[in-house]
Amino acid sequence: ASRQTTFAVMLFPSTAAFGLLLSGTPHPPLAVRVRPTMSLDPADWKLLSRRDQVDGALTLAAAEAGTEAQVVTVTIPRSDDAPSLGLLLDEIATSGDAGIVAVEGLVEGGNGEKATAPLLPGDALVAAAEEGKPTTGVSLEGLPFDSVVERLSSLSSAVGVVVSVKRLVRKPRATVTVRFPEAEGREDARMTLYQGANLRRAMLSSGAALNDPLARRFDAGVGTGDCGGEGTCCTCAVEVAKGLDALSEPSSQEVQMVAKRFPRWRLACKATLGPIEQDEEIVLKVQPRNWDGFYRDDEVDVDGEPLARDGKR
Repeated sequence: ASRQTTFAVMLFPSTAAFGLLLSGTPHPPLAVRVRPTMSLDPADWKLLSRRDQVDGALTLAAAEAGTEAQVVTVTIPRSDDAPSLGLLLDEIATSGDAGIVAVEGLVEGGNGEKATAPLLPGDALVAAAEEGKPTTGVSLEGLPFDSVVERLSSLSSAVGVVVSVKRLVRKPRATVTVRFPEAEGREDARMTLYQGANLRRAMLSSGAALNDPLARRFDAGVGTGDCGGEGTCCTCAVEVAKGLDALSEPSSQEVQMVAKRFPRWRLACKATLGPIEQDEEIVLKVQPRNWDGFYRDDEVDVDGEPLARDGKR
């Protein structure tokens, strides 16, 4: 497999606004998620170039972690009597041969209003083709306005146009509250996570003291200390007080290690967020063995030492 390297292309806001057209290489239709941002701010976008692309093609992507660019494909009817696409376009950013052209609005009563799905302000043009003729497809992604117009003009105005745009959509997220054993006297930590985020990495990045330094290793049976995120020691176990269903399904090994006995426990190194379709709230209790009341006073470990620790139960 070829190694891919990406880098961002610096763009500058454009003061030019124009009005009539659309986008390049056809993409398959994609379901549209809720809450589009409808943004015409160039700071919300970034253009990426892969060094293995000899043609210098650019890819338009969301600039912020909290949004994603979704491809939306629609068909706009056209005919000899009504050849216009009926779109108001805005070149929101440009730099040399690179640019971003987005939908600013629709011409009242025009063909754009008759598209098979609504086009929204902020939708960035990426591709277009004559209806029923995918081989006529032209790419408009990352191009300045003049280039967009030139490529769109190569398509027949007597037939419908299949248009693909990229739409910025707010990603569902989880607000995570991390709570610590009473004896530590620490304030709760809070994080915002997106789908696919690993709990252990996220908590370590936020400075949360995750691992229980006195926990007996599951894999060895004796000794303490963590395995470095391999999912074999059980020292990063957390109790999910709220939002358990928002996490990935536990593996059979994780069920054997913790969930079988403690159904609300997860190994933070193996648990990830999602899949989620809406915002979620998660509450985690780290070092669950160290919370008051977890061990009885008469419980001891394999060495005969009390498990109910002074100030850290």
